[in-house]
Amino acid sequence: MTDKKKSAKKHEEMQAVKKELPPDKKETTLLKEQLEETKNKYLRCLADFDNYKKRSAMEREQFVQFANEGIVAELLPVLDGFNRATEAAEKMQAGEEMLKGLALVKKQFEDALKKHGVAEIPALGQAYDPNVHEAIMQQEHDGPEGIIIEEAQKGYTLHGRVIRPSMVIVSKKK
Repeated sequence: MTDKKKSAKKHEEMQAVKKELPPDKKETTLLKEQLEETKNKYLRCLADFDNYKKRSAMEREQFVQFANEGIVAELLPVLDGFNRATEAAEKMQAGEEMLKGLALVKKQFEDALKKHGVAEIPALGQAYDPNVHEAIMQQEHDGPEGIIIEEAQKGYTLHGRVIRPSMVIVSKKK
């Protein structure tokens, strides 16, 4: 039954009671009825406002969490560049101090991103998940099918939301 129907039914019942009561009792009954209706409206309004406050707080929190998504997405290629530079320096057998310096800067960069909610998506050896991985190729492999055998580009999440999927090569049966 809707609120209007309930209210109308209650009103009819009160009207019947009023006819049987003396005038001063009728007025008291009418005032009690109005007070009850006002109280119910007030409680509904309070509940609606409380829900509004909770929803606003949640939206504000999500905005703050994901406000940096654009800048983080632009910084990920810089991290990729550090990875490539480190690999190239190792192949060229650069001096140990150079390798330590590159590794230190890369670690600081990764730590700064982690501090702000960025996490690497695990890929190598994992089962392929289209929600977080992007298959760029399938390759025959001795192991089970659907397992990631190579990662072409690392993927990342920001507070659990994928901002860049991992680009992977997935195994298939021979």
